[in-house]
Amino acid sequence: MIHLWQATGLFPLLLLVLFCCQAEPASVNALVSGLGVKGNAAQTVSSLAAQATDGKITPVQRASLACQVSKVVFSSTSAPEGNVPSYLDHDSQQYINRTEINWSNSCWKESQCILSPSSALGVSRAMLVINFFGAKFATRSGGHSTNIGFANVDDYGILIDVVNLNQIAYNQKTITFGSGQRWGQVYEYLNNTGVIAVGGRSPDVGVGGLMLGGGMPYFSSLYGIVSDGAQEHELVLANSTIVRANAQQNTDLFKALKGGGSNFGIVTKYSVDAVPSTDIWFEARTYNSNQTSELFQALVTYQAASEEDINANLVFSIGNEATLVGFVYAKPVKRPAVYSSFYNIPFSTSFINSTIGSPQALVKAFSSVGGTVVARYNTCSATLRPDMGSYEQSYAKWLAISAKAAKDFGAIMTYGVQPFTSTAAKHGDTRGGNALGLEKVGQSWIAVTVQWESSADDAAAQQALIAGCNAVRDTASSNGVFLPFLFMNDANYAQDVLGSYGAASKAQLEAVAKKYDPQGLFQKQQNNGFLLSRPSPPLLL
Repeated sequence: MIHLWQATGLFPLLLLVLFCCQAEPASVNALVSGLGVKGNAAQTVSSLAAQATDGKITPVQRASLACQVSKVVFSSTSAPEGNVPSYLDHDSQQYINRTEINWSNSCWKESQCILSPSSALGVSRAMLVINFFGAKFATRSGGHSTNIGFANVDDYGILIDVVNLNQIAYNQKTITFGSGQRWGQVYEYLNNTGVIAVGGRSPDVGVGGLMLGGGMPYFSSLYGIVSDGAQEHELVLANSTIVRANAQQNTDLFKALKGGGSNFGIVTKYSVDAVPSTDIWFEARTYNSNQTSELFQALVTYQAASEEDINANLVFSIGNEATLVGFVYAKPVKRPAVYSSFYNIPFSTSFINSTIGSPQALVKAFSSVGGTVVARYNTCSATLRPDMGSYEQSYAKWLAISAKAAKDFGAIMTYGVQPFTSTAAKHGDTRGGNALGLEKVGQSWIAVTVQWESSADDAAAQQALIAGCNAVRDTASSNGVFLPFLFMNDANYAQDVLGSYGAASKAQLEAVAKKYDPQGLFQKQQNNGFLLSRPSPPLLL
């Protein structure tokens, strides 16, 4: 077994709490002790902590005090070579660079400071400071979320950037990596090892947010959603304790973390299944916009066939001027029969030539799909059972919406179909369950996206996006094929993701949150997210 993991130093955390799962602010002495500071540093922390007792201080002042304490704690910690500094603020050289990591520049917010711990103990100490000062905070893994405030926060809060939690190890059964890794880095590390992780389809996406949202992999019929392959989560709770959740301990938390979002703690480390890395087949083609109806018919035929072939996966993304279709097969078989409904449709270009290669080669080949320029992005989600009429009717509405958005403010929109078989939906049940509450039927997870340039058009972009997803939802409802599920990784902040999981699943998530965070720190102090404490949004039901 290859070990690149450093010791986590769990034993000092006994000093941080007095009661299990309580998140009451510590006394000044307990804060100093828990942070492990001594001498002049301890005096500085005590002085700053005393100022927090003034009930009239503003949220910005709370964040400022918390950052000043964090600077004392984290600036004295030397980051491993190659890591970003563990403490950054407006005066730091790398501050702006780290602020602009988020994929959508609408999410480039200037927090009071950025903390980048290199261990679970460091995250624990960050949470101890946040809890004591009552400061707002956000957590960022890769920053791929397009929702403002989810992985970013303004100057009234602290950003915990887990980029330095980048360790990785593997054996033939388990792959373990820090929540600061990106999927491309995981795949690259595992190249030529004979194993691969079932992970995200885009190499630039961070592992943390994708895992917490469930995650759509290639080959979902073989493995389910990405988080179904989790063996264990290591995370820091609201009270700063480090716990592990797996099939033997904290099993309710283990299930909740598979699709339940950021409601329960900050995950610092994932252990997932290592699956054999064998050659596969893939190819991608682009088609003209006047072929969409024919492609939809081929899609419906494919989705019926894929219910009988667990090796099949499809990429299907419509733009204003062209459609991209990608065939991805889990065996080294060129042009298998499951995709035969597409083969005789003339295509305009070969985006990716027919290839037999590794999963790493697949991810690299598709890496240019999606937004690659600096811009503002947003997405929303809808789900339906495969249905030709619903595809055509919702697409016609989307086409009018996207054409108007392009004319009015230069927007680029896409309509993506992500087939998900009944077999894929059943995988979670064999792995201790997940939070998604999926119906065990073949379905299509629709992702509508919008890309635009100017902040002046933010409201117009959101309106176009909502109209696009409402078109899918309303058409599917009229045709009797609507499914309520919303895919968190694609969902818009105006959508009630956790409510879409069903009443029973949401009730379980609420019980888990109350058990592990009884004071509700992640509900009250977390800047934003698909939180259990949020009222149902009014725009998309």
